[in-house]
Amino acid sequence: MSDGTLSAEMGSVERERLFEAILVELGERGYEGVSLERALARCGISDEELGADLAGKDACLFAAYDELTGRLIGHATAACDAEAEWPERIRAGLQRVLEELAAQPEMARAMARSFPAIRPAAYRRHLAFLEAFTPFLREGREFPQTAPQLPAEVEMLAVGAAETIVVEEIDAGRAKQLPSMLPSILFSLLVPFLGPDAAWAAMLSAQARL
Repeated sequence: MSDGTLSAEMGSVERERLFEAILVELGERGYEGVSLERALARCGISDEELGADLAGKDACLFAAYDELTGRLIGHATAACDAEAEWPERIRAGLQRVLEELAAQPEMARAMARSFPAIRPAAYRRHLAFLEAFTPFLREGREFPQTAPQLPAEVEMLAVGAAETIVVEEIDAGRAKQLPSMLPSILFSLLVPFLGPDAAWAAMLSAQARL
């Protein structure tokens, strides 16, 4: 499999156009219906510009997924970097991710549903993406409300609960409304660490800010 390295002939703008085009293909047509040639034609890129590193739809799809998920993690990191208490930083990072998904509903569907279903290697890549969010939650173990013995996998469990809500909204065709789900998703992330009362208060605060 390609590592997603780009041809020297392709600039960042062309790369982004191609990756968006092939992810839209994936979301609209499913893996079997994806055509790299059609994606290239859609964004006006020639085979010569593509280069050997992205030849083939698998190499392009995996590189596109890595680009999209890396961008989301970067946005979350930037939003969580403020000097604020941990629950507020989690709220800010979550808000940014939901806004990005809502702005690109076709790619949100491809990322959450179509790509992980390609084959086990794609699903493992998706799990690695979800696990990249767990360091943001680890600080929650330091809060005084935290139970003395939280499970070792509690961060991933919280991320999984949040993902379930996100995927349900995407499946229902409501990706554009994801930012409005921020309070509920925030509760699912915070409750293992803060307990139900404090997580509920954070949820109400987030609701009031919408």
